[in-house]
Amino acid sequence: MKSSYGEGLDYLREYPKLKKWINICICCGSMGYNPDMPEKLTRNLGQGEFSTVSAQNIRKYFNPLKVNELGICEVCEKFTHTL
Repeated sequence: MKSSYGEGLDYLREYPKLKKWINICICCGSMGYNPDMPEKLTRNLGQGEFSTVSAQNIRKYFNPLKVNELGICEVCEKFTHTL
């Protein structure tokens, strides 16, 4: 992880709606952010959209992790094809 893994988990506990941007490999359990996450995330407070620092913070705590449609990361997918 880029920063403290524990800090990233604490951040997700504090803002659970952001978990939708986190990928977890079902094989190895690796956790990272979805590379398709927008550069900036917004929040609607009833008076329009406001940019937040959420995407920046997620990128600070986690590395990108691409998973396929089954939830398997690229490393595990390559390994399973060699079996």
